Amino acid sequence: MTGWKWNKMRKRIEDEFTYLAVSRQRKYQLRMQRDKRCTECGEPAVQGSRCLKHLVKARERQRKKRGLKRRYYGTLSYKLQAVEKR
Repeated sequence: MTGWKWNKMRKRIEDEFTYLAVSRQRKYQLRMQRDKRCTECGEPAVQGSRCLKHLVKARERQRKKRGLKRRYYGTLSYKLQAVEKR
């Protein structure tokens, strides 16, 4: 192999998170949060730190974990889901 492939490496990201003593995954999450994107997939975040898809998944995951049967329709994820269905 020739040495030209080594010249095509990506440059290191230099920002306020570069030298933090946290994992690569956490740096990714912080960068996504700064840019108002979903911390899980990178889609635009509707509100907070998640897109609607992951907001709903987190809601259902918590309901299952806690063994809840009742639904709280006044919460943010239900309201945003209703707006999107229109």
